[in-house]
Amino acid sequence: MKTVFIFISFLLLVACSNKNAELAKKHNDEGVLFLDKEEYGKASESFYTALGQGKINAELEAGILRNLSLLHSFQDHKDSALMYAEKAMNKAEKDTYYYFLTKAEFALLNENMEVAISNFEKAKGEKPDEMAIYNSLGMIYSGNYGVKFEDQQKALVNNKKAYQLSQREPLADALATSYMNVNNYKESIPLWESLIKQNPSKMDYHFQLGVALFFSGQQEKGEEKMEYAAERDENCRHMLDEMIAE
Repeated sequence: MKTVFIFISFLLLVACSNKNAELAKKHNDEGVLFLDKEEYGKASESFYTALGQGKINAELEAGILRNLSLLHSFQDHKDSALMYAEKAMNKAEKDTYYYFLTKAEFALLNENMEVAISNFEKAKGEKPDEMAIYNSLGMIYSGNYGVKFEDQQKALVNNKKAYQLSQREPLADALATSYMNVNNYKESIPLWESLIKQNPSKMDYHFQLGVALFFSGQQEKGEEKMEYAAERDENCRHMLDEMIAE
């Protein structure tokens, strides 16, 4: 069964009072939307424009720096990602939500899972309804950072909470995958169906729906769906061949 995919939690920042901050927030939020679409050049331009708006409060600046760290991380620019994560951590006021969050993500980039988990939990104590925390913990417990910290039941709990807070496509993908990783195929079916409606050209969603149908007792429908995806996508063909070989 496939492992849950990374997703990423971006930061749509809270409204601010002064004009510089309002413009900075506007450009930051535009950058977040570009990140969602994997339009990294446009996202970068928006974030740097946000930082160039003059004096803004420390919380807002820390959030923009955090998003720049995520941007570089998605592009496998680890050194730059670490640099911006450290800047975000140093900019945030100590013992606040943003301080714990950026400290956790800095540790995550350095693959220090104990420190990352500890600080995500501290961040949760400050803001218990922030999607970013649950999404990151879901990734850790799903095994994306190694089997030592893998706990699929904890992954499911965190991915479910993240999806409750935001029904964005990557979060639905992560939750559907978590259900499948604990063999709860039936619960994943409506999520895969919803994802296909949002992105019908993504054959992996069709294939995973087929797997879920097959193992929830609808073998014929499942086989048809998997074959449909395999005929249109090489990776799906490879996954189907592996299933048949087993």
